[in-house]
Amino acid sequence: MRKLLITAMILLVVGTVAATKMKAYVGYDKNVDLGAFKTFDYRDALAASVVDQAPPVHEMIKLLIIEKLQNGGMEWVEEDPDVLVTYHSDTDPAMRMNVTLYQYHYSANWWWSPLWGSGMDVSSWSQGTLVVDIWNPKTEEIVWRGAVVGVIPENPTPAKAQKTIEKALKLMSKEFHKMRNKDK
Repeated sequence: MRKLLITAMILLVVGTVAATKMKAYVGYDKNVDLGAFKTFDYRDALAASVVDQAPPVHEMIKLLIIEKLQNGGMEWVEEDPDVLVTYHSDTDPAMRMNVTLYQYHYSANWWWSPLWGSGMDVSSWSQGTLVVDIWNPKTEEIVWRGAVVGVIPENPTPAKAQKTIEKALKLMSKEFHKMRNKDK
């Protein structure tokens, strides 16, 4: 089940075309009652992440994740939690090319003037992915994964970066709490 969940999430994230709007993708183990989990603890990811490149941003993401879970009714404990939570993030450059072909034609004026040509418009941006994993520490299996893909603002101010991260986590937490409360 874990491999299937991870494969599905990777395919969703890789297959996403960048847009100005963020999109959340979630997956969970349907055999697990997410509503049964009442406590959580945060764990840093083992792989290199934002913590190495931008410690203040890492701390902001961590605190926002904790806040979203607490606002959803879960309690943050350090000993014997029901689930563990972590996040991963990545950025990739993205590019779009629009090619316009002008066909051979005559102008509407009194002189003969065939026109031929083409044009190309190239735009590039940075696409970011934020993935939050929630797993059961007893079985060491992921029970829920949320991923948000969106355009990263160019040279964001700290306030704009926080707003973007909050928006991404709001999309994910909305889906998590919906799944958590579905059996109630």
